[in-house]
Amino acid sequence: MSPGDRAGAMNTPRFFLAAPADIADDLLLSCAAAATRSGDCASILVGEKIAAATVPALQALGLAVIIRDCEPRQVHYLKADGIHIARAQPVKSLRATLKNESIGVFAATSRHIAMEAAEAGADYIAFAQASQAHGEPLIAWWQDIFEVPAVAFDPVDAAGLAALLPQRPDFIRPMDEMWHSPEDAARVVGDVAKAMK
Repeated sequence: MSPGDRAGAMNTPRFFLAAPADIADDLLLSCAAAATRSGDCASILVGEKIAAATVPALQALGLAVIIRDCEPRQVHYLKADGIHIARAQPVKSLRATLKNESIGVFAATSRHIAMEAAEAGADYIAFAQASQAHGEPLIAWWQDIFEVPAVAFDPVDAAGLAALLPQRPDFIRPMDEMWHSPEDAARVVGDVAKAMK
């Protein structure tokens, strides 16, 4: 399972929400709800301390709930949709435990980690696209070679779409300002969604 359906033929990416690890659950839920009303949101990345009751509430919004850097048993306990890790090595062993859940890998700017993770069975690869210093844009390179969905993990606003969209990311992350309030979430996600139309 991926963090949501892969972008369609027009290559319009979906939103990959990434919540701060220390955000209060009520604020998390209200901001996520506002975001889903304002744009096509596929998934949400949360910390492992999220309340168990908040997970189904987020899923009811149509979001795949992905837990950041936790033990596989925590994914099962929370009945979450997947796990997000920052390295490629444990993907195979995680797959033995998480048979139906998604496994996402943050590869930063490493093509090597990205390729290893994909070969090991990762369901998506997250790139720190804004941190790349030189060379062919990471996501464009990835999309030309691999079928595994790519997440543009560095937050992007409407102004940043001109450089990012030609790389054809499957998922993009809105600016973290969205977590300040539901009103901020609606504005941040809505502005990017409008700019992609």
